[in-house]
Amino acid sequence: MRRRLITSGAAICIALCGSFAITANATDVLGTKPAYLRGAASPVANDQAITRMIWAPGLEDGYDPQGVTWADGAVYLSAYRSANPNVGRGLCRIFKIDPDNGKTLGQFDLPADCGHAGGLAYVGQGILIVADTRRLYRIEMAAAFRQGNRANAITATVALSGALKGSFVDFDGVSLFIGTYTADPARAKGYFLPLSVFDTHNGGTVDETAAIRSIPLPRKAQGAAFDQAGSLWISASSSRFGTLYRLDSKTGKIAASFETAIGIEDLAFDDQGRLWSVSEAGALRFRYWATTFPLLFRVDPGKLKENR
Repeated sequence: MRRRLITSGAAICIALCGSFAITANATDVLGTKPAYLRGAASPVANDQAITRMIWAPGLEDGYDPQGVTWADGAVYLSAYRSANPNVGRGLCRIFKIDPDNGKTLGQFDLPADCGHAGGLAYVGQGILIVADTRRLYRIEMAAAFRQGNRANAITATVALSGALKGSFVDFDGVSLFIGTYTADPARAKGYFLPLSVFDTHNGGTVDETAAIRSIPLPRKAQGAAFDQAGSLWISASSSRFGTLYRLDSKTGKIAASFETAIGIEDLAFDDQGRLWSVSEAGALRFRYWATTFPLLFRVDPGKLKENR
């Protein structure tokens, strides 16, 4: 049998690129690929743990994916509209997505005073919370995603001031958790707020004095999710790195960290304990980044390789 010789360069590629097979083939990605992108999604660190990928909806219209949550068998994604690399605000929208086929099942547009929609959380009883930089919105899901008049879908809003910034939000089963994105470690904190804040301060303003407690967070934190054991997972990223952290939710102490896609944003756990996230790398305003990965993706936490 005639053997084809493999050059040293090809051998190196096989050795180094083999673990990236999951993102090398565009057919592995559900949903609709935006026409402005050429080629497949880029390889990313820890992609052996990725078990599903979906092109984020709204990319061709300039929506930058941000917040992620899971509710009643569906993935919800918040995004803001901007194609300008220098403009990080725009009209906000929530997409409801089928996790099995990647199809968009519905969408809801937030009021014009929402400009970033960086975080999304499900708190039970059909209620979503959206975190904008300086405002929280309480949304009745049935009203938001029905046909016809949706004027009453937002049932309460609370403005944030002082040290409270709604870069992202999650729910630990009792309290809201509001996190701040910052490069300054002294200001990188997460605050636990009573869920009743929407009733006691509807239409008003709260600052950090309303918090039950706070914990330190990693720099450039982008998202949060509590797992079934009560640990707090935090994503942190920029155009040059992406990291997942598992923290002690009582102290904020880092228990483990994992390299992941650059531009990673919010986090959510589904009913099976699988971790969902999204990256903005390759969104229209960031289409010239070195990595292209504007995907919703599902991670098996047990397959992540820890940083050493």
